[in-house]
Amino acid sequence: MSINISLNPELAEFARMDSQANAFDSMSEYMRDLIRHRRKQRIKEDVALLEKAIEGAPTGDPTDKEMAEIVKAQRRIRAQLNRARRS
Repeated sequence: MSINISLNPELAEFARMDSQANAFDSMSEYMRDLIRHRRKQRIKEDVALLEKAIEGAPTGDPTDKEMAEIVKAQRRIRAQLNRARRS
């Protein structure tokens, strides 16, 4: 799959300099690395949210209703985080 992005001159120059400084062979390799790091960060945030959510939680499997509430809360929190990042 191929994706094209547009950068303003300042970001383009930063990307060029950073990719060269970190010995990436191509801008594609540099972008893949950035995306991998972002994905790892998202997973880390999700794990932290889940760990916080289960603190003091009762043992045993949740009921269907409890599970639906958990999923709803997780989606709400993720949406809030996404809005905060865009601000």
